[in-house]
Amino acid sequence: MKLKSLYVIGALLALLTGCATDPIEYSGDAAALPPFRTFSIHEERYVFPEQLSDSRRQEVSDQLRRAAVSALQERGYREVGPGEKADVLVVLGAVSRTTTPTGEDNSSHKYVNKVDTSVFDAMPGPSDAVGGGDITGFAREGDLVLYLLDPATQRSLWRASASGIASSSGEALRKARSAYRAMVRELPKV
Repeated sequence: MKLKSLYVIGALLALLTGCATDPIEYSGDAAALPPFRTFSIHEERYVFPEQLSDSRRQEVSDQLRRAAVSALQERGYREVGPGEKADVLVVLGAVSRTTTPTGEDNSSHKYVNKVDTSVFDAMPGPSDAVGGGDITGFAREGDLVLYLLDPATQRSLWRASASGIASSSGEALRKARSAYRAMVRELPKV
């Protein structure tokens, strides 16, 4: 696998780290939402603990977007195309951060973002391909958000967020998909 692919997968891990392991928090009453059938992705905001190229950031963005759109479509909602009027606007966001245990000297490792790539290797055991040697005490945690906005006023109608931790990019993507499905499960089914 190319090193670029490993970085993209590492970025996915960074963004999608934890979703669906902790309870989802909601703001707004889904039952009080005005009836809607269509949506448009209005805005996407992603924050990484490290710098990524535009192409890598776009790949991660596409994965998150597909997960959210798929979850909404599974509930019966339809994404409208450019130029079409949507019943609601959707805002997606993800924040990722590297954590260390309490008491760890964060200043000595502040630029190290440990990513375990052993899930991509044919040989078992930890890999040093991305993130350096076996640095203990580092983890990834993150948050996902999904907001519904009124298209006329762009005021928030309803919000959902989830936080958690994942140990691999595959687990992170599964958790993000699961979190988005759980978030929209609160919305009325079309």
